[in-house]
Amino acid sequence: MAKNDPVDQLRTLNEILARTVASDVERAENARRALEFFSQEDADQDVQFSLRECADKLARLHLGEESTSELAFAHWHVPALEDFSPLWIRQAIVTEMKKLAGRRQSLLLVTGLRETICPEGKKWTKKRQTQYERVRDWIDALACAWATRGAELQVVVL
Repeated sequence: MAKNDPVDQLRTLNEILARTVASDVERAENARRALEFFSQEDADQDVQFSLRECADKLARLHLGEESTSELAFAHWHVPALEDFSPLWIRQAIVTEMKKLAGRRQSLLLVTGLRETICPEGKKWTKKRQTQYERVRDWIDALACAWATRGAELQVVVL
């Protein structure tokens, strides 16, 4: 699996958010232009930024303020840890799903999972792929179990 470029991840998120009920075409196009500009600047200079913060800001751009948005949004950035235990993941996902409780439409965004499983300088192996798939399955199962009955839930893992 190839390393994900944070700008590419933000582009993907922008396209997903552009297709939500709460977004409009103009916001998505403005974000596309900003990401293209940033991509060109990043190629010229070694610029570092936080995917976590940028993803939150991009979501707020599309969805508006939390109190007025039709779509509930929660974002979990997976911290770099040595061990992925089901209990640790369960607690983190349940905490985020509680933020979405009671809403008819919601989006759970998970970032940093791949980078946590395969840190910088390491190779992506079959063992890491298996671990990634196992964690993704845990996330999906927990999100479904804690989703509000009848709600439309999207789970996006970047």
